Amino acid sequence: MKVMNISSAINAPVFQRRLRENEKQEYRQKTLQEAFDYLGIKELALIMHGSCFPVETPDFGVGSPYSNASKDVIELEMLHGFNNNQLGPNGKLSKADISPYKSSVFSRNELFIDLKALKSDRYANILSDKASNNILSLLTIKYKPDEQNYAYSKFYDAFENYDIALNVAYDNFQKKILSKDSNAIKLNSEYQEFKKNNKNRLIKEGLFNVLSKTYGTGNYKVWDNSIDRNLLDLLKDRNPEAIERYNYLTAKFKKNLNVYSFEQFIADKQLKEHKQYRKEHNFKYISDMLVGFSQCDEWINQDAFLKGWRLGCPNGGTYGPQMWNVPVLDPDKLFNDDGTLGVAGKLLKAKIDTALEDGDNVRIDHALGLIDPYVYDENSVEIVNGKLSDKFRAGNISHLGLDPECQYKNIIEKIILPSMKEHELDPEDAVWEDLSNNEYTWFDEIYKKKHNLPGITQLEFLRSEGSSRKNWALLGSHDSQPALKLLNEQNWVRNHFAWEPQYLAGFLHWDKFERANERDAFCQRIANNNLDRVKAKFAELFMNSEKIQISFADFFGLDKVYNYGGQRVDSNWKLRLSKDYEDAYYKNLSSDNPTALNLPEILKIAVKAQMDREYIQYKNNGNKDAEQFKQNLKTKMQPLLDRLDKFTEILKEKEE
Repeated sequence: MKVMNISSAINAPVFQRRLRENEKQEYRQKTLQEAFDYLGIKELALIMHGSCFPVETPDFGVGSPYSNASKDVIELEMLHGFNNNQLGPNGKLSKADISPYKSSVFSRNELFIDLKALKSDRYANILSDKASNNILSLLTIKYKPDEQNYAYSKFYDAFENYDIALNVAYDNFQKKILSKDSNAIKLNSEYQEFKKNNKNRLIKEGLFNVLSKTYGTGNYKVWDNSIDRNLLDLLKDRNPEAIERYNYLTAKFKKNLNVYSFEQFIADKQLKEHKQYRKEHNFKYISDMLVGFSQCDEWINQDAFLKGWRLGCPNGGTYGPQMWNVPVLDPDKLFNDDGTLGVAGKLLKAKIDTALEDGDNVRIDHALGLIDPYVYDENSVEIVNGKLSDKFRAGNISHLGLDPECQYKNIIEKIILPSMKEHELDPEDAVWEDLSNNEYTWFDEIYKKKHNLPGITQLEFLRSEGSSRKNWALLGSHDSQPALKLLNEQNWVRNHFAWEPQYLAGFLHWDKFERANERDAFCQRIANNNLDRVKAKFAELFMNSEKIQISFADFFGLDKVYNYGGQRVDSNWKLRLSKDYEDAYYKNLSSDNPTALNLPEILKIAVKAQMDREYIQYKNNGNKDAEQFKQNLKTKMQPLLDRLDKFTEILKEKEE
């Protein structure tokens, strides 16, 4: 793996010990990589959604996974052993709900456009200093003295900022084309090719955006014009009123539609440029194929969905079930009688293709929803005295008579796996989010018995022992509180079997004779110190899986929550890295109470535990030379243990 240099602020005072240039190679390759190799770890991913990346100056409100700032983050990730970043869904967001899991499947998120890049020659300087200095100064987020919290995105400001900036960029682009600017002409050639390849999608999405603004909502079901509610279906039938309405909208809002197409082009171009950058540096983005569809996707593809039914989860919501209010693919339209894909099947195929094209790997969100989804009748939702009334109708689709031919059972085999093969992705490498209530569903039969697919081992609720090495393992996901915050504030965690000091001490000290005293002291320490218990859980994380994920909040030692799963909280989806995230990380490590992850320290615990396990398993197999085996193993591993010690202390050093 290529290791890149990490830039630091010039002339800025440094109060924490950073790795020096002559130490980085030894740290990354000779120490971390050797530990990973010994533990059998092939993939290490940071869970950090696109908006969580730090912003540059000026601050337009939201971070981007495709900006220059993201490349600096990737450099830091790579230095500390990560070779993947798990993103969230990257589609266009709704102002009414900024959850990335309610974003559009196909349209790009314009808030991820790196506006600073538009001031470069390759983007024809369409936001050049001369043309845009005044605009940029107006758009930059202004923080009042008592509101200077750069750890949160300002989505609502960002929507306004990008709307203004991209309109200005488009106008400048058109002027430069007319003036025969060579860079603009080259950019326009790319733009025209993009429009040609995406014309059908762009006009439909653009019309939805126009109508959403007209009605003040993306919920097309409440639009008071039946023609607009069903415009695309009526156009297919050559309805005269729909044709007249279409002509009117495309004429009146021509500029809006053009700006939308242009913004999608810029977002797509930057996404592909960044993908090439990652390929050159052997780093992967794991895209997130959300299980649902947005209001825009639903309006465009109404004939693909089951009327009156919505997707959810049977538990974890305010009234019991989680009611996600996302559409459900019509099982009767997944496949045609001849086995080819129906309209719903084609839509699902396009969705996974998009996710695989955007990223270098993919996370399959809520795999149960692709096999036997929990659905509810949207017309039966009635709250009486703070509870769902008896009229509420819900259940897995296989139990409700909505999928009599059991077509959902075929999605994995006939759509998902073939798409992965087309994109040369081994299904065992994908991140399959299989956490769900599987009881009384087709899930185990299809997912586990028939296809033997990997899943998630989430140590927030589980023990590592006995879990499949094929699984991606993590302590907490994007829906979790940081581990230390969880342990400090939630009583159930401290008493949970997955967090028991006796279990963790025993699992990390297999040699009950030679390391008995060390084990007992370790058990006492983690029972009385939550930070040490968190370190033990992360050491456990590195023990039983080839593929590891770590939340950015845990890695950087944040005590804030990115998303409270299943709860509507104003701060949800807004947490991001501050501009000085690198300084903050090293300062945290060198503090008296470090909460950021010191990977050498954690890996040493895991390596010693694996040495124990290797020795005990060798001994239990009846080998007569077990003691000699142990001594040879100690001799072999001591240089690595010494280097782990060395870098553990380096990262803790204070440097003035």
